[in-house]
Amino acid sequence: MERVSADRTLGLEGGLGPRPGMMVAALAGVLGVTASARAGTWTVTPSLSVSAIYDDNLFFNDARLGATGLRAGPALIAEYQGSARFRLLGRAAVDSEYFGDPQVSSWAARRSAGLTARYRLGAHTTASLSGDYALSAYAAELVPTVGVEYGRRTAESLGTQVELEHRISSKIVLRLGYAMQALRLEGAGPGPGSQLSSDTELALQVAPHTILRLQAGPNYVTGSLGAHVAANVERTRPRTRLSVGYERGRTLVFDRTLVVESYTARLSYRVSPAINVSASPALFRQWQFAAEQRSWHIGGTVWYRATSRLAAFVNHGYVVQDRGFFINPLTDRRGPPQLSRNSLTAGFIVGPHLREESRQ
Repeated sequence: MERVSADRTLGLEGGLGPRPGMMVAALAGVLGVTASARAGTWTVTPSLSVSAIYDDNLFFNDARLGATGLRAGPALIAEYQGSARFRLLGRAAVDSEYFGDPQVSSWAARRSAGLTARYRLGAHTTASLSGDYALSAYAAELVPTVGVEYGRRTAESLGTQVELEHRISSKIVLRLGYAMQALRLEGAGPGPGSQLSSDTELALQVAPHTILRLQAGPNYVTGSLGAHVAANVERTRPRTRLSVGYERGRTLVFDRTLVVESYTARLSYRVSPAINVSASPALFRQWQFAAEQRSWHIGGTVWYRATSRLAAFVNHGYVVQDRGFFINPLTDRRGPPQLSRNSLTAGFIVGPHLREESRQ
């Protein structure tokens, strides 16, 4: 049975970069912001998440090892409003997991940190600079837009992004972006892969309550250049929100470069002021040379806000993946032609200003 220890962080000396606290401090220094600044206002929002988890294929292989465990961890969001034009937003979080097995349990199954600085250049133009670091025992969480499932395998991500946003009119917004990202997957090779991407996004209000987003740009991935295109339509009503999207491009997926095409949707419905339910089906197609594989994903969430500081949630995810060209880098063997995975999480979050987008 394949088993990976989540405590391994891909080599402390050979990791992608500094630990989360060091990265946040370094980026803050570049921006010239210090904790002793007196002209601005600080807002700090802590939260704590506790949940029970069940996974019927923890390592996403033909052994189909199921596991039940506990997950808990704090998160912190800090906002600095330096002036009417300048805002700095930092975040950090750690999740611990316990499955009753020291080879699987980990005090840092997830950890992440990020810092974003926004500066309003004019009445309709805003520039932003952001950096983020993440480590997860579930590698697919770091590349959710490609649909490749890895089960419980540790991965790291380190990236930065620069954006310029300009509101042309009340119905048209133009955004220009440039991003760099490095990814490392446990057992996938001696060094991280990296990609550079640049894109232009146009957001149009095509009808009342309906926004169309069009995105295009080049991607430079480990020596090759390709095009990236995406489109999304979102319609928002008082109790419902529906979005449908399409994306295609050449993308770095840890140990390989793939052409990925995705069809995604998300429907959210507010049953009452305290209860919200959502569903998010998706189909992903991935190519490597002439070989193709597909994966189908569906997720569902029920979110209940008990009070202004306490919320409960239940989240279910299901994945079916045709393993077409996949060769396990840990065993160097081709896996079964198709694999599936169910995961169920139920728990609560304590903290001020809770939203459904909070960690689950």
